[in-house]
Amino acid sequence: MKKQSMFTALCTIVFASNTLAQPQCSAVSGPQTNALVELYTSEGCSSCPPADQWLSRLKNQSKPIGNIVPIALHVDYWDYIGWKDNFANPEFAKRQRDMAALGHARGVYTPQLAINGQDTRSWLSDARFKSEVANINRMPAKAEIRLTVNAQTTKSVQVATNIKTAEAGPLVYYLALQENNLQSTVNAGENRGEMLRHDYVVRQWLGPFKVGADGKISASNEIQLQPAWKQRDLSVVAFVQNSTTGEILQGLALGLCE
Repeated sequence: MKKQSMFTALCTIVFASNTLAQPQCSAVSGPQTNALVELYTSEGCSSCPPADQWLSRLKNQSKPIGNIVPIALHVDYWDYIGWKDNFANPEFAKRQRDMAALGHARGVYTPQLAINGQDTRSWLSDARFKSEVANINRMPAKAEIRLTVNAQTTKSVQVATNIKTAEAGPLVYYLALQENNLQSTVNAGENRGEMLRHDYVVRQWLGPFKVGADGKISASNEIQLQPAWKQRDLSVVAFVQNSTTGEILQGLALGLCE
């Protein structure tokens, strides 16, 4: 269906004298470039479930394909044909259009896959996907990202982001909160009667935030949580992008502490 025109994580327990143990999770990107894998999908699209299933299989690989940071962005532009996708966000459709424009894609469609900002159909070929990821992973990272969860409650997560890069050009970074192990029973539209399962679904989307002219930034953001979201299945994702070329300099994911 068409629409026209991993990271290395470290969890530690920090003890303060005369206080209870306070969990602090952190992760730092490595010297090579991680592959940001963006899937644009919709529960209202009959051709999307196979791509959703493909993305889910990435987390169950016995032999990891490479250093990848997958995210699933549910678009809202198919809601009108009978089924409203509760995971959809108009910001994701905007992100898709921007990605297509910067990456010189021929258009936007679902399911659409982008790897480090470049439109690709490699989810249809394991060999091609592995090759594209390997090529990215061989590239020295142009940015370093460090994520730290400084505070976590049932209502919010406080995330510190530290970025260093020597790359010139206007740089921005994004933060996202994603959730695994989701499912929906679709009662209308093209997928009527289907039980759909999803992983890496973006629940919150923050940014773009500007990186300083010196290529560095240290920031803290509070990400709001909803009661129905399962904290054990949540992860924070950050990535740095050149806002002129669309190039992804680095990406990183961090699961929440339990």
